[in-house]
Amino acid sequence: MTTTPLRLLQIFTILSAGLVAATAVLSVADPAAVNTVVWIRAAGVMILALLSLRWAAQLGRGSRSAYRRLLWISVAGSLGIAALALLPDTPYPLWVRIEQAAQGVVLVALAVTLLRPQVRRAVRAAR
Repeated sequence: MTTTPLRLLQIFTILSAGLVAATAVLSVADPAAVNTVVWIRAAGVMILALLSLRWAAQLGRGSRSAYRRLLWISVAGSLGIAALALLPDTPYPLWVRIEQAAQGVVLVALAVTLLRPQVRRAVRAAR
């Protein structure tokens, strides 16, 4: 099976860790730039990123359930991030919306990769 999903999720995890680090640094340097919602988002995305790495490893072994989880996360996550980044009444500061947009691009790439016929065939063949 292709290693592209794992690589994309590694990038997603690095971006998530960057969000947590930026949140921590800014909460000290400029507390007004960080609110509780940002902390919750940063922690939640980091947990999801770590779980996704586990599912990517399972996908590499042909796990159909890991495939479904990752496909769901990539599609729903992309839509959620688009709403977060584009809606005017969001509680997130601009720097979070920009970082989340970068993660959204990675999730769209993951969805496209997972929907490729060779990935779908490899998951079906491993059953």
